[in-house]
Amino acid sequence: MRSSSRPSEVSATPSARNRATTPPFFESLRWRLSFWYVAAVAALLFLFAAIVLLGAYRVLYLSAAQRIEGASMALQSYARAGNPLFGSASIIELLSQQSQLDTFAGPGLYVEAFNPSGARIGGSTNLADADLPTTGYKRWHMEGIAAGDWGKANTALGPVLAHWHTISENGKPVATVYVAESLANVDQALGSFATFLLLSFIGAVILIVLSGVWLSRTAIGPINEISQAVQEIGGTDLAKRLNWTGRRDELGRLAAQFDDMLARLEAAFSRERRFISDASHELKPPLTVINANAQMLERWGDRDEHVRREGLEAIRAESAQMARVINAMLTLAKTDTGTALEVEPLDLRAVVTDVANTLRPRAAEKGLTLDARCSGDTYVLGEPGLLRQLVVNLTENAIKFTSSGGVTISTSAQNSHARIDVSDTGSGIPADALPHIFERFYRADPAHSRSIEGTGLGLAVVRSIVRAHGGDVSVKSAIGEGTTISVTLPALVLSSDGDA
Repeated sequence: MRSSSRPSEVSATPSARNRATTPPFFESLRWRLSFWYVAAVAALLFLFAAIVLLGAYRVLYLSAAQRIEGASMALQSYARAGNPLFGSASIIELLSQQSQLDTFAGPGLYVEAFNPSGARIGGSTNLADADLPTTGYKRWHMEGIAAGDWGKANTALGPVLAHWHTISENGKPVATVYVAESLANVDQALGSFATFLLLSFIGAVILIVLSGVWLSRTAIGPINEISQAVQEIGGTDLAKRLNWTGRRDELGRLAAQFDDMLARLEAAFSRERRFISDASHELKPPLTVINANAQMLERWGDRDEHVRREGLEAIRAESAQMARVINAMLTLAKTDTGTALEVEPLDLRAVVTDVANTLRPRAAEKGLTLDARCSGDTYVLGEPGLLRQLVVNLTENAIKFTSSGGVTISTSAQNSHARIDVSDTGSGIPADALPHIFERFYRADPAHSRSIEGTGLGLAVVRSIVRAHGGDVSVKSAIGEGTTISVTLPALVLSSDGDA
């Protein structure tokens, strides 16, 4: 027995769907922004703390070295110059005087002298029973300290920084003097300062994390609002807007552009719905008439010649009307989709003259004149069939709505544009209808929409063709004075030998 549903077909629970739609950590822009912000600022802060600690190390050690160097140089000068109180005492005798060596020592600063064989000559009182080693120093150098013998060592007195020098008498080395300072206070100060920097760094990182999360939420929050609005918008809910006011930054401009896009989409959807409704309205009557006449022919066509003739005539007329509507819709689709046109150089004068000769008999049937007035070079780059249809639609429309007088088609050159004007002596178009005459299926007088032959797409096709050729169309009309529709297209400049 087969189960009614397979596991793969079972709908996910809401919680499962939420988990599926929640992006992993590094797929979330908000968390990536927070992470990289915290990492970058923390790295810079750590580098700054390291530089500060290194600077403190240098300052403390340099101060200690300078005290040692000062005491060492003073002791050398004392030993070489001798002490007037001791007369002609030798250097060995001077260095063996503990009271004299104490004058060069101090808290944490030690002085001790040794003979060339390494035996102790004398030392400062603060050494007590301890001795400064004569070996085992790790060589040490810092920029800014005079050249000499320096070293660091761990002694019974703790870690020390020492400087030693040899004193000669009559050209022979007679003693080596060591001046050293305890580094315990320096290391303790550096340790305390490093602890302070570490705690400060941890506190700063915590603040950086909090500020990073707040910053990312502030920056990404509006984007999430836009994303949520996009999810809520459907084909029947295009009226929704973000309506952000007071924001002039990039997100504010994005929100404003998003609202503008929604307005354009809403208008486009509205036009398409109206277009479908109007198209179905226009196509339904011919289909109804064709169907009714086909049924009538099926019943009585073989019996009555008159019925058969009228039925066929009605079918032919309605089929022609449907063909006009469909052809107009196909033209609109072709020009609206932005597909490349098969263009070639055209002389508008030849197009206008041909259309005038073709439609002049139709104008004459209504007692109208149809004149073509062409002046100047009016060459353009366009698709011949579409441009001819443009002129035909404008001329047929003028003939249709003109009861007396005539229609004039004229061409002219204006700077870098070619212009076509179609003028009539009709009754004119009301001012409130002028902005809408190029809309699809729009008619200024709906009450007579079925009494006047046409599809309601002629001028809409004209505007679409003009836009596809990079031109512009405008209309001027006054009640009782007639209407002029003007089309401007980019002109094609020809060389002297006739090439574009």
